[in-house]
Amino acid sequence: MLTYISMRQSFFIVLLSALVLSACTNIPSRDVHCSSFEDKMQATDMTVLVSGMSNELGAALPKFNPSGPDEYGVLLVADFVNVNTLRSEPNVLVMSEMMRSYLARLPGKKVVQVEFGKDIRLSDTGLVSLTRKIGQTSNPQVGASQVIVGTYLNLNNKLIINVKAIDPNTQIISAAIVRELSYTCSGGKLRLND
Repeated sequence: MLTYISMRQSFFIVLLSALVLSACTNIPSRDVHCSSFEDKMQATDMTVLVSGMSNELGAALPKFNPSGPDEYGVLLVADFVNVNTLRSEPNVLVMSEMMRSYLARLPGKKVVQVEFGKDIRLSDTGLVSLTRKIGQTSNPQVGASQVIVGTYLNLNNKLIINVKAIDPNTQIISAAIVRELSYTCSGGKLRLND
């Protein structure tokens, strides 16, 4: 009788252990890879995002004045940077290049590539300051009318992108665009929410 109860208890212990283990395998694991910037870039149609932003920015920029000193409407477009580090990361360079390409299509505008931190900087008050290398922006030959600065913030399930057009002479923001993208991660795959 003692052996029968021990075997029965052992059977229940094994059965209970099997149920606990199978329940643990059905608990969704935390998807640690879903918060990376690279995953968010892959889950986003960058063409739609960046072309939409550049069109909206272009519509908000001061209009081209053919009789003014700004012959070409030169836009200094910096690489997008992480808002926390103010550094450009390799994977965001594609977004910067796409923005330059779309802005270069605007009538009456020419685009000049500049580097954030090297050619332009944010001052302590958040204003754009141009380094000596770009100090000739008021020169009619260069005629830079706007500095385009893009920043992004990578959060756990969000990506926030800000693009500003700033008049280099007055420091006034001519146009600003914000996109807040939300993502859902399921089964290790990231999806952009509508």
